[in-house]
Amino acid sequence: METEIIQESKVQVINKAIAELSPVLIDALHEYVLFLVERERKHKAFVERVLSAEKESSVICNSVDELMQAIDNAN
Repeated sequence: METEIIQESKVQVINKAIAELSPVLIDALHEYVLFLVERERKHKAFVERVLSAEKESSVICNSVDELMQAIDNAN
């Protein structure tokens, strides 16, 4: 609950600040926010793949590349 209030407060501050930006900066901010959202989506998907791979006890990896391949194949 307290975290939600803090986040809401931050959103309000951001919204007020956006009103002061030029259209060019708003476009740049828009692109950056889209980038952050996509990065977060990819991170969540990666975490899910890692957790899935950890449940598979038969995965033996001899290198980082093999580990990454095992994670990718877990889906």
